[in-house]
Amino acid sequence: MLDRPNNSSPQNIAKRPCCIIAELGLDEHDVVLDGVVRWLVLDRALFREATRYILKRKGDSVRLRLLGDDYPATILGTTSDGYELQFDNPMDPDVVDDLVSQHLTDE
Repeated sequence: MLDRPNNSSPQNIAKRPCCIIAELGLDEHDVVLDGVVRWLVLDRALFREATRYILKRKGDSVRLRLLGDDYPATILGTTSDGYELQFDNPMDPDVVDDLVSQHLTDE
C-alpha cells in the first residue's frame, strides 16, 4: 500500500510500464541512489532503488536523473515497488513517449 496523501489518487493515470536506468538525488542529504524507473507519465514516475530494502520516505524534494536530464520532484509515498514521484513540472509528452517507447516493458 502506498503511503500517499488521500487527495493524490493515481487511479485515472494510464501508467506507462518501462525500465529506464536512472538516479534519484535526495536534495537534503546530497545522496544519489541508483535504480530504475518502472513506470512514467507526464507528471509522475515510480523509481525503484537498486537495493534490497527501500526506506519509507514521503515529502522529500528529489531530482530524478533520466539519461542525463534532471527532473525536480517530490516523493509522494513509498511502496515495496519503490518511490512514487510527482514532478515539479510535467514532462514534455514527446519526451515521455520517446523514453517509454525505447524502454518499454510488459510490466
